[in-house]
Amino acid sequence: MFFGSDDHASAAANLMSLIASCELHRLDPETYLAEILHVLPFWPRDRYLELAPKYWAATRARIPAAELAVEIGKITVPPPMSSAEQPATR
Repeated sequence: MFFGSDDHASAAANLMSLIASCELHRLDPETYLAEILHVLPFWPRDRYLELAPKYWAATRARIPAAELAVEIGKITVPPPMSSAEQPATR
């Protein structure tokens, strides 16, 4: 494929990898990306791993559905996951 530059090719590869990860975890990529873009400005920086496709279903269940239903609006960030639910970091 032709992307115009190495930077564009890297960006496309990152996006395609994220979409493949969504499909691997049985998430609709378009819905996932829309919800993540809605949540991201309010999410604490040290808890970004909870937004990964692997953990998104569990994280999404803890966010009020009414807040995710609107296109623009503040998101109430739930408390951190318990140690049993926490994603493993490497």
